[in-house]
Amino acid sequence: MLELTNTEQVIMKCIWEIGDNVAVADLLERLKTEYGKEYARTTISVFMSYLRDKGYVTYEKRSHAYVYKSLISEQDYQKELMKRYQKTSFSGSAVEFIRAYLDSQELTAEDLKAIRELVEKKQQEVK
Repeated sequence: MLELTNTEQVIMKCIWEIGDNVAVADLLERLKTEYGKEYARTTISVFMSYLRDKGYVTYEKRSHAYVYKSLISEQDYQKELMKRYQKTSFSGSAVEFIRAYLDSQELTAEDLKAIRELVEKKQQEVK
């Protein structure tokens, strides 16, 4: 899976939030209202071509516009992204990856409890 630029990630986030059959007009509106970013219609169309070429979206022509659909879920993208960061930035070490994350965050007691529960659940799966 090819890496996304920051702008491509934001566009994909919009697509995941909106759902299937997303028109460029929908993206323009969402980018403006939710992310404070204004782009020309042609700029978004170019980004959609990049995302299509990278295998993240497919499209269909409807009337006078294209509508786009994600080919990967947000959760699957996040998993691949984390695997890539772990491999490239932490020499594949899950422990160092998690340590860096924990050290870089201001976590609440609730956050730590939820993380602990996730680790315990994962431990049960491994047994």
